[in-house]
Amino acid sequence: MKPLVSICIPAYQQTHYLKMCIDSVLKQTYENVEVIVTDDSKDDSVRKLIESYNNSQLQYFHNTPSLGNPLNWNSAMERAKGKYIKIMHHDDYFLKEDSLTKLVNAAEKAKADFVFCNTEVWHQNDNTRRIAKPNSAQLKRLEKDINFLFFKNVIGAPSATLFLNNKTYFDSKFKWLVDVEFYIRFLKAAKFAYINEALICTVHEAPGQVTQAVKGTRNVELKENILLFSLLLPQLKQTKNYELFFEYFFRDFEIKKIEELEALTDLSRELKKIFERILNKKDKNVTLKRLIWRLYNSRYNKRYFKLEQF
Repeated sequence: MKPLVSICIPAYQQTHYLKMCIDSVLKQTYENVEVIVTDDSKDDSVRKLIESYNNSQLQYFHNTPSLGNPLNWNSAMERAKGKYIKIMHHDDYFLKEDSLTKLVNAAEKAKADFVFCNTEVWHQNDNTRRIAKPNSAQLKRLEKDINFLFFKNVIGAPSATLFLNNKTYFDSKFKWLVDVEFYIRFLKAAKFAYINEALICTVHEAPGQVTQAVKGTRNVELKENILLFSLLLPQLKQTKNYELFFEYFFRDFEIKKIEELEALTDLSRELKKIFERILNKKDKNVTLKRLIWRLYNSRYNKRYFKLEQF
């Protein structure tokens, strides 16, 4: 028998998107699955939707009280009995009926613990779509050093992944970088496989998304970058240009003094020295640094040279 896959759907209202998600799950040609829906909603809209399917394959659990993200994700994963876990956020969906089959086959063929694919990103603010995918240089960098994900998440959202059910869960200290922290921790001792095909669609700018609420905030986005950097410090301080990475961050968030960072989180003596050094030079040669940043992020580099700044 093919390995069982636990499809974990952490839900929170937004039943319009959730229906798209569940419909795509139930159309999958891969049949040896269990579907676990954990509901953080304060109303019964999700429960009513699940009941409307009248499908015994759908396991429904309501969190009382609400757990928040990512504990709601973990709640579904903790119930999983499958060999593999397939996270599907309630506002994401499979693009093809054989999407799950391709993910499982890739894992089994490569004997990989973790598989990810390309993503079709659907922007709700202007109803446009684009394909998010790593380039060949980024894949090589990822194979060489998984900590590269700290600088650029080339894997994408958890919905674009399938991974071994080894009782590894998401860290509730994170919201903005929760997926990146999980990927790095999971893949330190695991093999990954990549599918160069868009198999899932992720919805961006949907109402109520956590990422939209915390993006650009000091006490979440900036704080979590500092926290994750501190956890990965022995590895990341060996990489090139990590100081420049934080120069951009500190300028964007208008950080002028070390005390502003200390107000966000505790800093070790080593980290404080590093950030003081960065703050002292962040406003030097800014015009040149911005020009270099534009060159690295230009369509010519992305298309032809594929160089990474960090």
